[in-house]
Amino acid sequence: EAEVLGAVAAGRMHHAWLISGEPGIGKATFAYRIARFLLAHAGHEQEAAARATTLDVPPALAVAHQVAAQAHPDLAVIRRGLDDKRKNVRTEIAVSDVRNGLDVFTKTASGGGYRICIVDSCDELNANGANALLKMLEEPPARGLFLLVANRPGRLLPTIRSRCRSLKLRRLTADEVATITRNLPAYADQPEEVHRR
Repeated sequence: EAEVLGAVAAGRMHHAWLISGEPGIGKATFAYRIARFLLAHAGHEQEAAARATTLDVPPALAVAHQVAAQAHPDLAVIRRGLDDKRKNVRTEIAVSDVRNGLDVFTKTASGGGYRICIVDSCDELNANGANALLKMLEEPPARGLFLLVANRPGRLLPTIRSRCRSLKLRRLTADEVATITRNLPAYADQPEEVHRR
C-alpha cells in the first residue's frame, strides 16, 4: 500500500503493476482496493489522493458500490469468460476476453482520472490472450492503469513482466495477525482473557 501511495504522491504512477504471491492471500482484493482508491480520487480529488496515508475509501461512496458491482465505467476486469458451446466457464482467459476488457481504453475516462484494467489472474491467459495484453502494455494509453494478479509470475511472458512494476505480497506471520487483531476496535474492547485465547 505504501508503494502505491508513494507513486501517487510523486505523480509517478507506473502504468502496470504485477501483484504476485501465493494463492489466497488477497492479491485480487488489493487490486480492487487500488482501483477503488484511484477511481474515488479522479478529477478534482487527485490532490487529496497525493496526501492520503491509506487506500481507504468510505464504503458509502457511489464509487465503492460501483467497483464492488464491477459496474464502474472506468474499470474493466479480465478473467475467464463463458464458453457458449459448453455453457460453462473456460479453463483459460481467451483473446476475446482480453479484447473485451481492453475496450475500457477506447473511451474517455468518465471522471477525468484513470481507466483501470484488472487481470485476474494472469496465470490463466492463453498464448493469444497474453500477446493481446502485451501489445497494449507496450503502448499504454494515457491515464491507463493495469493491475495484473499472478500466483506464478514466472510463468508469464518475460516481456509482460518487464513492463510491470512488481509488488510481491506475502502471507502474514502469526505474530502479525495477532498484532493486527489486537488493534481492531471491536477486539480491543474485549476482556483480557479473550486476548489470551
